[in-house]
Amino acid sequence: MTVLSIAFSLVLTLHLAAQTHTPTEDFSIALERTSCLGSCPDYTVTIYGDGSVRYEGRAYVQIRGLRTRTIPVSAVRKLVEKLSKEGFSQWKEEKMVCIDFPEVNITASMNGQQKHVLEGCNTPGQVLRLADEIDKLSGAKVWVGTCKPGSNCWPD
Repeated sequence: MTVLSIAFSLVLTLHLAAQTHTPTEDFSIALERTSCLGSCPDYTVTIYGDGSVRYEGRAYVQIRGLRTRTIPVSAVRKLVEKLSKEGFSQWKEEKMVCIDFPEVNITASMNGQQKHVLEGCNTPGQVLRLADEIDKLSGAKVWVGTCKPGSNCWPD
């Protein structure tokens, strides 16, 4: 366990103990899914502590470009609590990627501390489960859609 992981865990735990109703304004969690050699969706979605969501679709998504929306702060608080309970700050930081698989990068920030995790081989596990949860909570699935050959979501 790194010193940064311990510090992030301590900050997250202390923050949750001191706060009962709203997450800190500087909390954010960003999910980035990158393209592959095929038609894997390429986008980033970020959820902020105030409930704002920012999406940027780059390729192989239904909606390209920037979109924003707001989700309930209570939903963000539940996500922060879940990250704390699951020991997110101690998750292993993989560096391996596999050829022709999209990367899934998740970066959480709070009180000046950051934690990054990567899944680069599409291996079922906690990183992909969290990525799916971020997609669902943020509403990104509406913007990502289903991309089929000949549709307007394919890159030019």
